Amino acid sequence: MYRLIVALTLVVCATARLAPYQKAAEGRAIPNRYMVALHDDVDMQNVIDQMQHLLAARKMEGYVHRRYKTVFNGFAAELPKFVVSWLMTLEEVEFIEEEQIYTAAETWGLDRVDQRDLPLDDFFGPQGTGAGVNVYVIDTGINYDHNDFGGRAQYFDDQISSGGADCNGHGSHCAGTVGGTTWGVAKKANLWAVRVLSCSGSGSNSGVVAGMENVANGGSLPGVASLSLGGGPSLSTDRAVNTLKDAGFVVVVAAGNDNDDACRYSPARAENAITVGATDNTDTRSSFSNWGSCLDIFAPGSSITSCWWTGTDSTRTISGTSMACPHVAGGAALVLGNNPSATPDEVESQLISSASSGKIADVMGSVNLMLYVGA
Repeated sequence: MYRLIVALTLVVCATARLAPYQKAAEGRAIPNRYMVALHDDVDMQNVIDQMQHLLAARKMEGYVHRRYKTVFNGFAAELPKFVVSWLMTLEEVEFIEEEQIYTAAETWGLDRVDQRDLPLDDFFGPQGTGAGVNVYVIDTGINYDHNDFGGRAQYFDDQISSGGADCNGHGSHCAGTVGGTTWGVAKKANLWAVRVLSCSGSGSNSGVVAGMENVANGGSLPGVASLSLGGGPSLSTDRAVNTLKDAGFVVVVAAGNDNDDACRYSPARAENAITVGATDNTDTRSSFSNWGSCLDIFAPGSSITSCWWTGTDSTRTISGTSMACPHVAGGAALVLGNNPSATPDEVESQLISSASSGKIADVMGSVNLMLYVGA
């Protein structure tokens, strides 16, 4: 009888449905850390309790370091491999993915986006100011004291330490392009720091997802989320983007800086994101910019000057799709400032329909659309 029970058990295990398991992009996996998505009707605490009992029985350690309720039902945890294998057998589990490192995607541009053609006219005259619109810069934080923000930059969330202050520069640079008085597209927008990347410019996708969840739960509309970051493909990151849009926020993301198909990266591939590629000052796709069918629009991204973290008037000129993304986030803020009740789909539609078409060289199968915010 014992052998029969064992045999039946093995058959059941061999034929049981296993939850999908997604590996991190090569070289980006955080050892022994996983994102576990449960089906919407599952009691998360019950699954975690079962997991803790299993760990205790083996006298091994594991811990849950983030829980999610809005972007999806699930958690991020550090776990031994045998627990992951067990979780994959549970009907309650929708998918599991390896947690991975996300990094800031690094980039002139205001003069270009308010006119249809080159040469530049040394003038920036956008349609509106973005007043009353909340832009959540999900990045390395913001230098709140920078004079270019005029007191409009504030703390919202910090998944790295506390306070959301920038110690890298990338987030301040992006925030400056979104809404700085000198360097920004939407010069009166409210800027909110959502710090998910460290002083080195990197962080985990679990932290990025947590930042998005907190914006979805506690952010104010009309709102835009600007994510100049990315990593390998991630179902949880994509789901968080989609949920953030469902909560009413326009979500703008960088296409990435690998001169590769953007559909291979998250959040660039997320269905409900506005994915932005970068151009240089000759209206050519920046050599580093990702491309392909997942792109929605291009914006200036090479040699862009904006705010920096080291002082109240500090600036830096850098390049990347990270610099293109906040141009479009600022453009979205202008649309919302003029029409605060516009839905994310309506904002995207206006950005796409008003974009300048056929101006960009070497788009590599991408849409040939340049951001346009001119009056």
